[in-house]
Amino acid sequence: MPDVLALPPEAAVEKEVLGKQGIKSLIVLPLYVSGKLAGFMGLDNVVNTGTWEKDDVSILRIAVNLIGMGIQRKRTEKAIHEGEEIYRSMFKNAANLILLVEKNGNIVDCNSRVGELLGYRRFELLGQPIRNLIFPDCLEKIKKSSEEVENRGFSFNKEYRMVRKDGKTVDVNVNSSGLKDENGFHVQTIYIVEDITERKKAEKLVKENESRYRSLFQNNRAVMLLLDPDTGNILDANSAACAFYGYPREKMLGLNIADINILPKEQILEELEQEKSRDINHFYFTHRLSNGVLRDVERYSYPILMGGKKLLYAIVSDITDNRKMQSELVRAKMEAEIASKAKSEFLASMSHELRTPLNSIIGFSDMLLTQNFGPLNKKQLRYVNNISVSGNHLLKLINGILDLSKVEAGKMELKVEEFSVLDSISEVKVLLTPLASKKDIQILSVVDKELTTIRADRTKFKQILYNLVDNAIKFTHEDGFVIVDARVEGDQAKIMVKDTGIGISKAGVKKIFQPFTQLENSEYGKQKGTGLGLSLVKKFVEMHTGKIWVESEFGEGSKFIFTIPLSLTIPLSLTIPLSLTIPLNPAN
Repeated sequence: MPDVLALPPEAAVEKEVLGKQGIKSLIVLPLYVSGKLAGFMGLDNVVNTGTWEKDDVSILRIAVNLIGMGIQRKRTEKAIHEGEEIYRSMFKNAANLILLVEKNGNIVDCNSRVGELLGYRRFELLGQPIRNLIFPDCLEKIKKSSEEVENRGFSFNKEYRMVRKDGKTVDVNVNSSGLKDENGFHVQTIYIVEDITERKKAEKLVKENESRYRSLFQNNRAVMLLLDPDTGNILDANSAACAFYGYPREKMLGLNIADINILPKEQILEELEQEKSRDINHFYFTHRLSNGVLRDVERYSYPILMGGKKLLYAIVSDITDNRKMQSELVRAKMEAEIASKAKSEFLASMSHELRTPLNSIIGFSDMLLTQNFGPLNKKQLRYVNNISVSGNHLLKLINGILDLSKVEAGKMELKVEEFSVLDSISEVKVLLTPLASKKDIQILSVVDKELTTIRADRTKFKQILYNLVDNAIKFTHEDGFVIVDARVEGDQAKIMVKDTGIGISKAGVKKIFQPFTQLENSEYGKQKGTGLGLSLVKKFVEMHTGKIWVESEFGEGSKFIFTIPLSLTIPLSLTIPLSLTIPLNPAN
């Protein structure tokens, strides 16, 4: 809108509001989030009227896109966090043991029930094959179960014997479900393991000795019923059954199985007739409690001879919560994975779209700064320089977003070669000397004569040094020093970057290597950056099987020290999965 006064009569109210604010002309663009209109953004001119330039529209469009991207990113991160929290809560608090197993059979996670059931601590099982927990006689059964999961997506009610840490065996019932990736390929399996030792003991005792039936039946914690297969009448029920169904024993013995099973009575009697001829029967039903609540149950039954008549001895287990939990676990994990994938795709696509116009803005502003197309006055130079600096900062942030999307692929390449430590330190000094000179900071280096060359990833070694020295310069007073000390310690190279800066508090030291962490202080405030530098340094050092730590006290400077092997004995090209690895280019 080049002239607010030219607004039509029907916009008189808007015209009056704009006039009171002294606005002569303006441009307005819509703000979209996930393809939906979320608001508007604009630029106004309070000096004069006139047509806006294309560059003004471009700058406003970039700002609108950045804000929309930020809002969408926050929404995506919130959805991921909520999905992960639901999944983790259900996983951690489940009543049964839950194992998460990779397709290759290795355990990648388990809940705290592993201690109660198998006697292991969680960390002792991570990375171990699940077959190590299965009794040898049951290995073929679990193999068939894995094939069912691969073909059907699930395998229910498989009974195994598992081996505890102390060598004892425990009887379990296992339900397993497959998890697929975004391409529909089976990648992991969730095993929900129920301890059925007590039930198995009960079954064994009943079969072995009918005379011990009464004591076992009444005192067992499992829900047990004695049924007449010809009529469906409940002839006996133990205390656990009366408590579960909510009836006193006298009332319970007057019921027919059709009073609690929601199937038609004719169908129930047909099933009971067939059960008489089988050694063991296994069914899933829905039973109605005395208060009308419906519960999913699993029922095993065995024919037994009592008083010359064949009856059915039934054991009932409530599986309502287990089924719900299993379904929720799978759903929550799938939602978290979908949200994470959507986030990565969104960040990558938006970042690529923004880089192209930004590169143009930076390129043209840098050309103007050369003044090859004509001189600029001081004010113009300042404005153009601000455009160049801000554009480069924004491009660096966008590159960080692209790198973050690459991280979620979970791989980083490590290339080992032999190189000179002194030359690498010198190259980093050359890169950072201009930055240090602005604060009259001297970068000094001391290299042990015995430390000539090492075998490591040369690029990442320089990135480690670059990050540590750059960080030291940021937090060092003017006329200060940054010292790089490199020496041999056993079969390790020990590198220390020491500064005369402000130091780090004890609380800051504890979280200094955490991703997205930026420490603040009253003198320097919050420094520019993504908060990923030191966490990347730690990852790079650990990739070399090294260690890194910091020694610092607030107000007395800091020492960042890391050690890596003098000769890294791994293949020349190695791909290593990381939970967080973002390539860092010192030139940026």
